[in-house]
Amino acid sequence: MSRPPLISRRLLLTGLWLAGTAIARAQSGRGTDQGIGGTGLTRGDDHGIGGTGIVGVIQRFGSIYVNGERITYANDVPVRIDGEAASTKALRIGQLARVVATRQADGTLVTRNITIASEVAGPIESVKGNELTVLGQKIVASGKETKLRAGAHVAVFGLRRTDGVIVASLVEPRREAAARVTGLVERGADGLHIGGLKLSGVDPLLVGQRVQIEGSATQGMMQAARTRIDDFSDLVGASRLSIEAYVQRSGANLQLGSGLIARDSSRFGPAAGEARMVVNGAFDRSRGLQLDSARAVGRPMGPGGWNGWWRLRRSRRRDGRRAALRGRARRKQARA
Repeated sequence: MSRPPLISRRLLLTGLWLAGTAIARAQSGRGTDQGIGGTGLTRGDDHGIGGTGIVGVIQRFGSIYVNGERITYANDVPVRIDGEAASTKALRIGQLARVVATRQADGTLVTRNITIASEVAGPIESVKGNELTVLGQKIVASGKETKLRAGAHVAVFGLRRTDGVIVASLVEPRREAAARVTGLVERGADGLHIGGLKLSGVDPLLVGQRVQIEGSATQGMMQAARTRIDDFSDLVGASRLSIEAYVQRSGANLQLGSGLIARDSSRFGPAAGEARMVVNGAFDRSRGLQLDSARAVGRPMGPGGWNGWWRLRRSRRRDGRRAALRGRARRKQARA
């Protein structure tokens, strides 16, 4: 397959793209604040201009401190799951969340909206071991789902690998409703498709873009009723992004499994092959993503967690600048 060059019941959500470890176990807290796990944001990541758009898998619920940070929200925070109004009681570990978090004067991260989005929702077409197909999308499940049967309607949450396969973090039953899929629109010999699902009623100009499509599906073909480009424009107020994704290097850039190409001249990503990472950066003038940091999911941060990592990073940068100044001074003195 070709790929184009570019919070919880008591806690808020994120394992979002800066998720710390792979899907962590649930933890419950009984405080008055709300928050949900996995942001990985450092105090240096929010530059005070707008907020940070965070996209990633909900790791855990708890009182929560995640990688040294806690994200909070009001009791009546608006929640939408696949476009439908819901409440924080519907949040689940493994769902893919999208929030805009802003840092308050006391250092607390706050979000005022929570959006949950599945990668595909519809009937299961086939099941073989921990592999299943839904609307033509190949899925690798965690193995914990023991009652998956062909014909059952489900919503699949997770991240796509760069080959288009969805690595599911949660597969949950879903009443029969409009089929939906989000992915990279490609053109094949028999027309437009996302994965193994043929598309009808989709603008050919959307080829090469990640698109969310809702409609009716039958016999491997989806008749689109609604389409929307998934370009993070829903993260209103975000000047930065923090995204959890499978990535691989593509020249000087990083290709995400979602289809997004992130500009990266600093070689943050894997030198070879594919890795699950959290990538962080800012929008450039063309609304592209310019990376300024990245790390592998599950990679230990060392003493001090993310704050310790950030201090170490700044210290190393400062030492590097000092070394460069000393070098220039020596060269200048030698020429004198």
